[in-house]
Amino acid sequence: MSDIRTAAINFEAVKVSMSQTKDGVILRLAVHPNECPPSLHTDWVGSRYMVAMVRLNDEDQPMISEQQAETNKLIASAGLLCRNDEFQKFMQDVGLIADDVVPSEEKAVDALRSHLGIRSRSDLNNNSEAREAFKVMRDEFTKWKKGYKP
Repeated sequence: MSDIRTAAINFEAVKVSMSQTKDGVILRLAVHPNECPPSLHTDWVGSRYMVAMVRLNDEDQPMISEQQAETNKLIASAGLLCRNDEFQKFMQDVGLIADDVVPSEEKAVDALRSHLGIRSRSDLNNNSEAREAFKVMRDEFTKWKKGYKP
């Protein structure tokens, strides 16, 4: 898998239609003849490809979906909160960091990953349950700062 970038073929395409069969989703793309890599013409039907797609805006710049933008903000928020002394104290107060340990960013990151069941904060990209659990934790932290004790 290390040579993916070297082996990749690039072309611009327009989504024409989608349908569903018992085997999966069929995605039809229209590719301008000048954009179509010659290897696509000669590869056998049934050839497998790894596909990466980026939606483009009218200025040919990558578009990020609202959902992905929200997820990116959550990941950034998780990083910022773990650096926050008050958040570290909150995590200790709710038992995610042991009382006999000096709270730190590292301890907060470890506790956050453990609590959310993820290996790294970037796992929030693909784990909707962890995203929701983090939102709840962030809301509880906001209440905690206002004096509410769980």
